[in-house]
Amino acid sequence: MVKKDEEMSVSSETKGPLKSFQALMGEGEKFSRDKLYTKAIQCYTEALDLLPPDEDKATEKDITDRLNGLVARSACYLKIGKNDLSLQDAEQSLKTNKEFTKGLYQKAEALYAMGEFELALMFYHRGKKVRPDLREFQLGINKAQEAIDNSVGDPNRVKLEASGDLSIFYKNDEDESKKKKKQPMGYVRASQKKDTTVQRKQHAPVANPKTTKQILGDLYEDRAFLEKIINNTVVTKANTKTGDAIYQLASEGLDYLDSRTEFWRQQEPLYARSRFIKKLEGDEESYKHIRHELEAIDDQQNKDQFLDARRRGQRLLDFCDRLDERKFAEKQSVLADVYSRLGNAYLELGDYNKSLEYHNRDLKIAETKLFSERSSRALDNLGRVYARSGQFPQAIQVWEKKIPLATSSLEKAWLFHEIGQCHFGLGDYERSKRYGERSFTEAVAVNDTVWQLNAKVLVAHSQTKLRQYREAEQTFVEALALAKDQNDVAAERAIERAMKEAQDQIAKGAADTPPDRTEINYEIKVRSNDNILYGDDDRSTIRLTIYGDNGSSGAIDFRTDENDPKKYDGQSITFKKKALDAGKMTKITLSCTDIESWPLDSIEVTDSKRKAKHRFILAAPIDATTTVVDLYLEGSIVSSDGTTKDEKKSKMLGTLVSRQSPQTTKRTEPVPPSNRTNDGNKNSKTTKPDEKKSKTTKSDEQKTPKKETTTDKKPTPATSTVNEPSSNSNKRYTITVQTGSVASAGTDANVFLSLYGDKNKIIRYQLQKSKNNSDPFERGHKDEFEFDNIDIGQLKTITIEHDGSSITSGWYLDFIDVTYNNNTVNFPIDRWLAIDEGDKRISLELEPNTKPTSKIAPEDTNAENATEYEITVKTADKRSAGTDANVYISLFGDKDKLERRQLKEAIDRKLNLFESGATDRFQVFAVDFGKLKRIRIEHDGRGIGSGWYIDSIEVRYVARNETYKFPVDRWLDSGEGDKKISLDLEPDKKPGQLKDENNTDQEEGNTEQKRDTTDE
Repeated sequence: MVKKDEEMSVSSETKGPLKSFQALMGEGEKFSRDKLYTKAIQCYTEALDLLPPDEDKATEKDITDRLNGLVARSACYLKIGKNDLSLQDAEQSLKTNKEFTKGLYQKAEALYAMGEFELALMFYHRGKKVRPDLREFQLGINKAQEAIDNSVGDPNRVKLEASGDLSIFYKNDEDESKKKKKQPMGYVRASQKKDTTVQRKQHAPVANPKTTKQILGDLYEDRAFLEKIINNTVVTKANTKTGDAIYQLASEGLDYLDSRTEFWRQQEPLYARSRFIKKLEGDEESYKHIRHELEAIDDQQNKDQFLDARRRGQRLLDFCDRLDERKFAEKQSVLADVYSRLGNAYLELGDYNKSLEYHNRDLKIAETKLFSERSSRALDNLGRVYARSGQFPQAIQVWEKKIPLATSSLEKAWLFHEIGQCHFGLGDYERSKRYGERSFTEAVAVNDTVWQLNAKVLVAHSQTKLRQYREAEQTFVEALALAKDQNDVAAERAIERAMKEAQDQIAKGAADTPPDRTEINYEIKVRSNDNILYGDDDRSTIRLTIYGDNGSSGAIDFRTDENDPKKYDGQSITFKKKALDAGKMTKITLSCTDIESWPLDSIEVTDSKRKAKHRFILAAPIDATTTVVDLYLEGSIVSSDGTTKDEKKSKMLGTLVSRQSPQTTKRTEPVPPSNRTNDGNKNSKTTKPDEKKSKTTKSDEQKTPKKETTTDKKPTPATSTVNEPSSNSNKRYTITVQTGSVASAGTDANVFLSLYGDKNKIIRYQLQKSKNNSDPFERGHKDEFEFDNIDIGQLKTITIEHDGSSITSGWYLDFIDVTYNNNTVNFPIDRWLAIDEGDKRISLELEPNTKPTSKIAPEDTNAENATEYEITVKTADKRSAGTDANVYISLFGDKDKLERRQLKEAIDRKLNLFESGATDRFQVFAVDFGKLKRIRIEHDGRGIGSGWYIDSIEVRYVARNETYKFPVDRWLDSGEGDKKISLDLEPDKKPGQLKDENNTDQEEGNTEQKRDTTDE
């Protein structure tokens, strides 16, 4: 899980697991297990690059690491068909140690794949000589020998003719016969007789009958028959000629079938990919098709072609749905594998709803069929989706179900660390510390220093938040030692900086002091279905703790209330308590002792400071085993089918899950469109009388200017940001949009058009209903849109953009024609608007009859007229305000312009840019564009957590010491507000203030449109 806030990583300069040899090797192994071999190769290559290039200076550990890295990369090369590179790595590993077992085996495998069966056989034999206990070498010998026999034929079947001069052979035979001793004749004593007793060996039973049956197919019945003969002591009576002969034949047959089973198992047939698929009679074509499609999907995901993988997966899913389960008994298992792949594809494409849906389907089948490994896989994937989308309560619940299924200490180390990070994100620093300590224990068990470091950092940050600065200092010291052992300089610097902050707090006397937060009043309404059954009425305790973005409120005791001298009996009641301000609430926790049962329904908490009311639901029932139980915000409880209530609503409504937790949003009733009359400048509008209240979302934090009204109004998404004012001076505009004919040219995203004239402008009109196509913007389609709006005068420029909201959002656009006042203006385009194509832009500013440039602005440091500019970007100090996306800036002056310069290297050269609360400064050299009129700031939506809350931007003309300030104070996020990730700004004007006198009516129309919902 990646968390954007600096407190979730080592420091603001590191994100996720620290990069060291062991970490990269671990990532490579994970990618290899997931059959993402290209990514695995990249990890192994980066890991090998970290090792000392000079072998003379390398330690013994470095040499061992290099050998293991080369062999691992060789195996991945073999999987993707690059046999020559696989052989090269294997040979490189044998240069240091010619008897390196893994290198011998990998070289033999590479030679076998290249068709060099004789050489492969030689290296299999060489490996077996070194390690006769490894069965892999014997299996390799078997398959290489069989391949040779298949190539040249069985030597026993070759008949040689005795022709020509053979006297030399006859002479040699005579000489040999003379040397032989004459054999004794007559009676031979018993002691001289050759022992002809058949040695009977024990045949081990089949370890996994189901798998063996799938491998052998019809031959499985033959194996069972032979096994039955061997176990029949009458037929195979010992020390009898007939019995021994039958036993020997049956034993040889079993040995042959068992060797074939192991051989076919090594060749990775379909069962190795989808473990429970049977190749039944009459289903051979289905078998081949499924195998081919699964391999193709894996290959596409390996190449990051997630859109193509999703499409192929959907086609395969349709095919599997049509299979007759009576003939294809393992249909459900096949579907589970397809669901898992589709879930991963949707996750990478950013569609969390769909990803959750398919991973839940996978989990349902795994639990029905009692497949523990598949259940672990599905829970792992579900947790990743929840965590990536910022839904920490759901991620915790899912991952806690996975804990009993985790089989290795390394897996547990990762799992405990991720759960701890989720608790950290919810403000439960005590719990995050405990999970960090558990992660460290498991990492020590497998001697994994990378996860030891990650765990120590999590524990230290938690201790800092708990104001345990002395303990944090010691933990940072231990983490620093681990970072130095791994030669991770960036981690060392970050830890040293964090440790200095803890030392500063100790010097100030802040260690172990109470939090410097004020107390506020909380109203706590408990809803219970019945009384509490106490185990010991005198000793029983109930304490509640509220958690938020400020930390915890401290324990609130339910049984020592002055208003309840008889002690709380567990029935519905309302408490009024004073406690530390926890900030914006994320969860609450109940600590219980000596309670047999409590049928608690929910707890509602009202924050007097923020006037916020939240309802919390139990994550698990309270019984005699309960000591601590979490209650999460309503809508965050994961049910038995792996979904939340809000997700079920979301499926019915066809909406997307927000990057924030589902509890932060509540659906509002749909608002009917405005009914306007052409009576002067008056606009009338009908709305439903009972609008539902909507809870605070991330977009509510945007501080856009509003006109003064008696109540606060909140905007809701509309088809256009422009309301069509009723005016007799309106003009009709006809927009013709031609989508290209290249593969996958169409888009399902929301498309917006802005028109800029010499008199006025129309901002972000949504092109929604095409006159000639029910499904607009499809490949090769020409779509026409008509609307009436204000007269903008002579058209100067347009901006075409989409919001990237759809999975298939990439769009290849040929041209746009704008017709008004019997005049048609052409805007040629002929390029992609896609975050994964070309310069990754999804917004274009176009001039008439001029194709847009498609390149990111190059550096102009060597140009004679290069002018230095200093750009300062301040990210807001809010939760999840930072971004991992690529950020670009464009500058427009009265003389020239600079288009789409990427802000990628700060002046102070720090690693992580645009973190929450950070200020980043960049040096840019470009042409002198004169007086700065406006800028455009944008990002490409890439990376986990691409949403970005910008506080402000400053551009300084260094030579003239002129500074232009651009207040922003809003989100650039495709999932929030107006979903824009590109923003045009003018000096000293917030985005909501960009208007002129001629556009007053237009803004008034917008104000009317914003009155769809009202906060009480």
